[in-house]
Amino acid sequence: MNRRRTLARDRSRGQALVEVALVAPLFFMLLFGLIDLGRVIWAIDSVGAAAREGARYASVHAGTLGINGSEKVEPAAIKEYTLGFVVAGGINPTATVCFSAVTIGTQTPGCSGDTSTGTQYRGNLVTVGVQSQVPVFLGAIFGTSTFPVSAESTVLINN
Repeated sequence: MNRRRTLARDRSRGQALVEVALVAPLFFMLLFGLIDLGRVIWAIDSVGAAAREGARYASVHAGTLGINGSEKVEPAAIKEYTLGFVVAGGINPTATVCFSAVTIGTQTPGCSGDTSTGTQYRGNLVTVGVQSQVPVFLGAIFGTSTFPVSAESTVLINN
């Protein structure tokens, strides 16, 4: 009788071990997937905020003298200022700045990337874009190690 109880207890332990072995990988994939999702959402928010801050800076300072009054604020300075706001935006963030004239008929900016079609003076548009890559933990399983994030902001230059 005693031997039967021991055998049943060992089977129960073996069953629990198999159940844990089947459920644990799914649990950890779900856990790390949620962590990755949170990091990607944080990066999207950070990149979007950086694009807005860069566009606001360009709207106020484009076509004017720099802080020390000697140099003109150029796209390179706007990019540098913009990238200073990418806090949790992933790896290798890049910024683009382009200026375009307002097209009332289509109400869309006429530039993309670093190709300007207008000047950086009052009444024109400035578009600031930020791109980055967010490394993800589960990338090895799904075949990609990074998730691309980007944001763009267009404002009217009013200096």
